[in-house]
Amino acid sequence: MSADVQVPPVDEPLTPPFGGAQIWEPAIDAVYPYIERMSLLVGRWGFKKGELAEAEYRKLLDGRAQAQFERLMRENKMRRLFVPRAAVAWHSCRPEGDALIIYPHGGGEPIRQDFPRQQINEKLCISDFFRKEGDILGCFTVTVGSAEATAELARMKEAGEYQDYFFWTGFAAEYTDAVAEWAHIRMLEPLGGRQGARFGPGYPSCPDTALTRTIAELTEAHRIGVKVTDSNMLEPEMSTSAILAHRPRARIFNRLV
Repeated sequence: MSADVQVPPVDEPLTPPFGGAQIWEPAIDAVYPYIERMSLLVGRWGFKKGELAEAEYRKLLDGRAQAQFERLMRENKMRRLFVPRAAVAWHSCRPEGDALIIYPHGGGEPIRQDFPRQQINEKLCISDFFRKEGDILGCFTVTVGSAEATAELARMKEAGEYQDYFFWTGFAAEYTDAVAEWAHIRMLEPLGGRQGARFGPGYPSCPDTALTRTIAELTEAHRIGVKVTDSNMLEPEMSTSAILAHRPRARIFNRLV
């Protein structure tokens, strides 16, 4: 580690809540509280303020937009169109410079995962957030997708049901993120609650998309019907994965230079 890196040393050893992979299947509505309402209504669905007065905008959000949100939640629970599933895992690891060496639970060859280091500010690297003498690494692959869900979205599009297609695809994307947050929180509850940060493959601090495949293997993602394409994308589309830097000092950083 560079001498001017400001991350303090990580010390106390931790015991993982379990070793290896587990499959979690929460109730559909158990994940609803984790949906970021404003991200869905404004970001995904485009209910923006524009020229509206504050009172008019609030009426729009709490009226038509909220009604659409509640309708999709009801229909999804009834039809079981998007069903949450999570493949989660804990493995041993240790940092080595700008890399993490991952030791799969139950044996197997160690996996080396390299990360970039910031060239500005605190010169952070994901590996800094792990105990140098040895630590634990949490990771997950989650999905709300299925062949049936993909087929239904395709049917809507082909039938010209563009408004329903628009609302359902936005809902599915935000619901996927909600399952990720739900899994993150539940994984860390035995360690004192949600803290630290999670890093998904493809972001500036974690750009190696091949990590998607590594996470899928570590979490046994095939058990929830998720596979990785040749271009390191998850299928079905409504899926995501991440590693957890569980120490309180860990935080997201996206600017490298």
